Amino acid sequence: MFLFVSILLQLLLLVQPSMASRPAKALERCFYLSEKIEHYTQLRRRGGSAMQMASWRKSRSRYEDEFRTLRCSKFSHQLRRKNR
Repeated sequence: MFLFVSILLQLLLLVQPSMASRPAKALERCFYLSEKIEHYTQLRRRGGSAMQMASWRKSRSRYEDEFRTLRCSKFSHQLRRKNR
């Protein structure tokens, strides 16, 4: 029994750092996506040809879809702080 517990503890110590880095990577990806969404929003606000506007809308939509898929809204507080 003691051997099982010690092996389990060693495995947990090995896995723990990788588990901690996942939220940080997710937050970085969400920050990147929010910046890209804002970039294409600004381009569309400045205007352009119909073809450019459609291309920018499509790109922004792709980033918004990924933002939703990754559930980045759970990081909304951190994203607001980083965007300042």
